[in-house]
Amino acid sequence: MALFLIEGISGTGKTTVAEELSRRGHTALDADEAFGYFGNPETGEPTDEEIQNNWIWDLDKVRSLAESSRDDIVFVCGGAMNMDRVRDAFSKRFTLAIDDDTMRHRLMTRTNNYFGKDPKDLAKQLEWNKGTVEYAKSIGSIVVDATQPIEAVADEILRNVDTDF
Repeated sequence: MALFLIEGISGTGKTTVAEELSRRGHTALDADEAFGYFGNPETGEPTDEEIQNNWIWDLDKVRSLAESSRDDIVFVCGGAMNMDRVRDAFSKRFTLAIDDDTMRHRLMTRTNNYFGKDPKDLAKQLEWNKGTVEYAKSIGSIVVDATQPIEAVADEILRNVDTDF
């Protein structure tokens, strides 16, 4: 299997990494677009309550992609409240990590996503950011310094991808 997860909390650059890997000729999916919807993290039932804790993936779509990409390298860039249920679908996980100042700047200035501009959302992301690196290491994820230029971030990810499938 050659499915690789590139995760991180809001503002770490998941969408930008997907775009850079695609630009280089790799198959890279923005998981928000490919799998994401608002739903109950336990049951998967869709909900109209559009809050971050209800952002989940269609797990059947993730499993189907894993099955169909056995001979290919596919990068899935994103995160969801239920993604740990398909952790075994990925050959490796990468976690994009940034400092608080970078996060604050990115969330407040980005134009492709409104999330994080609200002071409550920003505060929650900054709180979650405190434990990002430790959590990533505890689950065996490769931590990538996403404050680097996007080219360097992509290079670091690609250096850690085993292409002998």
